[in-house]
Amino acid sequence: MNKEQLKGHSRMLILAALDQKAMHGYALAQALRDQMPDTFKFGMGMLYPLLHNLEKKGFITGTWREVSSGKRRVYELTTRGQKELKALKQDWAVFQKTITRIVHAAAI
Repeated sequence: MNKEQLKGHSRMLILAALDQKAMHGYALAQALRDQMPDTFKFGMGMLYPLLHNLEKKGFITGTWREVSSGKRRVYELTTRGQKELKALKQDWAVFQKTITRIVHAAAI
């Protein structure tokens, strides 16, 4: 699958993963890889700038915590992030429905 397709939906993927549980960057990248192993390659070089941007916008918050592998910045969804995720999911549903309708109409 094309990297450009991932870029358009990466914010929703990150927020959805953090909606499940708070995670540090490496754990988040691993969780995303585990959930879509053959679909996308979500690299660390792409992840951290997105996390910083989401934090700057107030959708997530990061705090330094001691975890089993040492001190890590753990990210979690804010109330504003939950609202953004809800909006993104609604947009996704409309997008998916529209694309499906067009693709299936074209096949007829």
